[in-house]
Amino acid sequence: MKTTNQKLAELRQLMAENNLTAYYINTADPHQSEYIAEHYESRSWLTGFTGSAGYALVTKDEALLWVDGRYFIQAANQIKDSEFKMMKMATSGYPTIEEWLLDNLKAEDTLGMNGQMISERFYLNISELLAKKNIKVKANYQLVESIWQDRPAMPSDPVFIHELKYTGKTTAEKITEVREKMEKDGAEAALYAGLNDIAWLHNIRGNDVKNTPVVTAFSLITKTQANLYLDQNKIDAKVRSFLEENGITIKDYKQVYEDLNQLSVNSLVLDKNVINHSLFSEIPDSIKIIEKKDYPYVIKTCLNEVELKNQRNSYVKDSVALTKFIYYIKQNVQSGNLTELSVEKTLHDFRAKQDLFLDESFSTIAAYGPNAAMMHYSASPESYSKIEPEGYLLVDSGGQYLDGTTDITRTISCGKLTEEQIRDYTLSLKSHINLARAKFLHGITGYYLDVLARQPLWQYYMDYKCGTGHGVGYLLGVHEGPQRFNMNYMNVPLEEGMIITNEPGVYKEGKYGIRLENDYVVQKDKQVDTDLFLHFDCLSFVPFDRAAIDTSLLEKYELDWLNAYQKTVFDKVSPSLNDEEKAWLAAETAELK
Repeated sequence: MKTTNQKLAELRQLMAENNLTAYYINTADPHQSEYIAEHYESRSWLTGFTGSAGYALVTKDEALLWVDGRYFIQAANQIKDSEFKMMKMATSGYPTIEEWLLDNLKAEDTLGMNGQMISERFYLNISELLAKKNIKVKANYQLVESIWQDRPAMPSDPVFIHELKYTGKTTAEKITEVREKMEKDGAEAALYAGLNDIAWLHNIRGNDVKNTPVVTAFSLITKTQANLYLDQNKIDAKVRSFLEENGITIKDYKQVYEDLNQLSVNSLVLDKNVINHSLFSEIPDSIKIIEKKDYPYVIKTCLNEVELKNQRNSYVKDSVALTKFIYYIKQNVQSGNLTELSVEKTLHDFRAKQDLFLDESFSTIAAYGPNAAMMHYSASPESYSKIEPEGYLLVDSGGQYLDGTTDITRTISCGKLTEEQIRDYTLSLKSHINLARAKFLHGITGYYLDVLARQPLWQYYMDYKCGTGHGVGYLLGVHEGPQRFNMNYMNVPLEEGMIITNEPGVYKEGKYGIRLENDYVVQKDKQVDTDLFLHFDCLSFVPFDRAAIDTSLLEKYELDWLNAYQKTVFDKVSPSLNDEEKAWLAAETAELK
């Protein structure tokens, strides 16, 4: 097996042969997906860093890896034996990649990249920036891919239909809705590359990305035709008939490049943040480009009544599985036989027993002790910890069910806790409650509410280096926008039917990590004159850990919220528990004073 430095040497040789000064490698596929198939894991393969986000830059003398705060510890560990140097995003003293390129490249230098793996927007922005110094950008290279000799094949799992009883709308109805929006915006065609959007629009699902049931495909819709481009070997007669009955023409995956080149319309609506540069380059210059967020991306953000009913059901089932799991941990931690790896399997088994379960919604994070300080820690057969009867076990997990997608985190006390650990858990709980209780004016974005979760921690001069919450898909991606709680401004108002997580926490390197996450749906609260107020309705029903709560730190309204929540947990979950589990849950959720 090649070392990272050996891979770098081969890459640099190809760079020299192509007269490239620098080469950019990001974490992406031709669809700009957050999570990608192994076939596209070029950045991970080259750098050795396995986190889900980050990008690398290689020059003759430098190898740089940019990662965000979730991965500082992980990345440092995984690249320590290589030439790669970690660049911390949004951290003082570390330049952005744009700043680094401007400071270190000179006129007539050339930056190379793979145009299929970058968005058209990124290409335009980086080209415009570097043109100020007469630095060239060329996006027609696949250098890492050419030296990756054991590269995994493209996914080939079959496509399946997401039935009307789950979707609430037929594919034909959704296509009609898209065409109505096209007409309103003066577009004769619409081009889609986002895999979540395409799966939702066509009421199909697949297994092309681990834990995300999407199908690798493109979609091109005109006033009279709807083309779906995918590997036709993955669809059977039933799926083909279903799509054709809904007005869909099925074509080979790569045919989209030729069809786009030959497209004869006056206007095309697309999102340059999603369409890759190579695909965009095929569009004839005569076609007017209308830039907008993809219609399916916007429409599916707010769940319809059928989807929300199903989603609520999936969360109750998932809460049962996780509650059973916590009871199992509490009963067995003294045995000395639990490890991060073994409890991952145990949680999977509890979920697998639930009706309509398909898969995890992401790789379970089971992190004990200091490992939990790494927000996206991942245990492996080569590196994992034994769970001792003291301290915290953080478990961040979720499930994919035919009737919904879930995401939840609990920090579980395993035995003796320090005063500091109890205080930090309670502060994290206060942060969670503060946001969960919010009532807010329609039109408000998650940016304005994010501070509610941080304020209790700021009082103790603590902060978590990530967002507070993200959107969740519907049998789709566990991270879906555009809604989110974040300190970075984004002009996306919270709307009725949006699902969003609430997950503040405390992360102390070398000691422990705490995260408390529930999922909420935005609901109407009260109309006052012309003002519409909204609130969050909880979807997750898993107890907070009684042993980790210092009630002296809670205000009365916080304690009231907690007691009401714990009671609801018991009411929702207890009917699905055995007698021993039910007795434990009754004690765990009993009123706190």
